[in-house]
Amino acid sequence: MYNTEKIKKDLKNNMSQSRYDHSLLVAQEAKLLARHYHIDEEKAYVAGLVHDIAKEFSEDDNKRWIEKYHLSQEWLLPENKKIIHAEVGSYVVKEWYAFDEAICNAVKYHTIGDPSMQLLAKIVFIADKIGRKNITPVIQTQKSLAYKNLNKALEFHMINLQNKLEQEGKNMHPNSLKLIKILSKRS
Repeated sequence: MYNTEKIKKDLKNNMSQSRYDHSLLVAQEAKLLARHYHIDEEKAYVAGLVHDIAKEFSEDDNKRWIEKYHLSQEWLLPENKKIIHAEVGSYVVKEWYAFDEAICNAVKYHTIGDPSMQLLAKIVFIADKIGRKNITPVIQTQKSLAYKNLNKALEFHMINLQNKLEQEGKNMHPNSLKLIKILSKRS
């Protein structure tokens, strides 16, 4: 259904080896989580594979995509530099591969999350955090949670991130804060 060899070739041509290796790890973890939660493994693999497709785009590349799709110019603000690739990437995978909304949203929401995230988007979000070579104790806790309760793993990550950002004197994205509020109500 998906031409993963073409996608892999495109990724190899558009990102560093370390970013490509990370994408392979995330794709594999997404596939495992999909199997665990009984959703399409191939779709999860592909979504994990392309999640960082725009991560190493230049500022000019990002600007072109933002202008082409009339996205908010706020994405170009310095504080959004680390997360812009998710928004841009969702349009890239739609245009290059004609992926459906579920995959596009998985790419779009893998950095800051969103209250409207469906299961595939949650899987890619978590796979991005736990699909690593080096597993720290925090990542191991999150990984254990991920295979018990995906929402708990998501909440665990978001609260840790919120604490980290507060210690650094940084604000969390409003969508992330909304997601934390929703997740904490489900607890």
